[in-house]
Amino acid sequence: MNIGFISEALPYLPSRGGFRLYGGNLIVRLSRRHHIDLVTLLRDDDADHLQWARQYCDSVTAIPARVSVLQKFVNFASTYGFGQALNHRARMFSILRSGFCARKWDVLHIEGEGAGIIVPPDLALPKVLSLHDSWTLRCAEMLNCAQNLRERLYYKVLSYCEPRFERFLFPRFERCTVVADRDLEEVARVVPRAKLELVPYGTDTEYFHPVPVKKETATLVFHSHLGYAPNIEAALEFADEIFPLIRKKVPQATFHLVGANPSPRIQELASRPGIKISANLPDLRPAVCSGQVYVCAIRYGTGLKSKMLEAMAMHMPIVCYPGSTVGLEANAGKHFLLARNREEFAEHVVYLLQHPNHAEELADAGRQLVEKMYSWASRVEAYEQLYQQIIEEHHSRTHGHPSTKREFSSR
Repeated sequence: MNIGFISEALPYLPSRGGFRLYGGNLIVRLSRRHHIDLVTLLRDDDADHLQWARQYCDSVTAIPARVSVLQKFVNFASTYGFGQALNHRARMFSILRSGFCARKWDVLHIEGEGAGIIVPPDLALPKVLSLHDSWTLRCAEMLNCAQNLRERLYYKVLSYCEPRFERFLFPRFERCTVVADRDLEEVARVVPRAKLELVPYGTDTEYFHPVPVKKETATLVFHSHLGYAPNIEAALEFADEIFPLIRKKVPQATFHLVGANPSPRIQELASRPGIKISANLPDLRPAVCSGQVYVCAIRYGTGLKSKMLEAMAMHMPIVCYPGSTVGLEANAGKHFLLARNREEFAEHVVYLLQHPNHAEELADAGRQLVEKMYSWASRVEAYEQLYQQIIEEHHSRTHGHPSTKREFSSR
């Protein structure tokens, strides 16, 4: 199968943040059986990782995303007011139309709303828009944990604009996919005409595995993008409210924060006794695996938390809030310990430090869960089946009868 893969940011592995991880893992596994042509916007340091994409894709076309402030403002007004993006539109239209003719794509896979809005709506191809989560829901969640006035104003304005934008955009695609039930329900409420599918995150159990490192005594670990508001809020709540309760019973306890781009408020935590930060590590696995208990105090956010899957895959016993388990098909008490408040959170952590056998049982169950239910191979199979279904629907609409079912052959 020939797949046109369009992304609003470069997918690559390993990377910081669930968006690039999702697309990167799909590309690796789809490329084993299909031909992929990647068209991507370049953001942040994406240009440094283009060689990764070229290993797996038949072609890679990159569009620098940098524009002026005026262009951003005009594009925002056009996008959210009329459902028509201006930035990069002409170039994307030209690339996709020529690519469609030259590469004979069978299906178009689009990662993210930002890419979806600059895909020609009249391109005669079956199209899947991978949303990951509901941005309407995300706006509501982010307003609960915004770190500054600018961030709060941004999500406040977006909370009024986003539902209208989604009603413009989502019906243009044969399917829209999300990663968690809560997001599916919200998109269905906002855009009843959207055709939705649930395809949760997976995790790479070959990459994320228990690394044989020495466990650091009474060390509690949390890994994430440390500049993202829900993760900042979780780290601050744990450091301010939960960690002191733990230190009263386990004075030697250490809180180890591992992740990318820590915000100034996170960096300030390193000055406190018992708290250390490891930022922008080339490989976070040894740092995470050196902890005794994984602590995830996330209350807000959307989608399925990939950090939970990664921690389970690395054989870590977990204590978390309910906000960390949204969309996760797992059982409290078997795969993690669930806390309803700060006092209970601290009690669970102390208990696991004092009962390593129970901690080991939780870690075993978590690792088994991700191996059985959250492999990327199963996610790719779900997309292959979805591609086949919309190809047949498209053929039926354009030719008046179903197409012959196509078998997926090796490349």
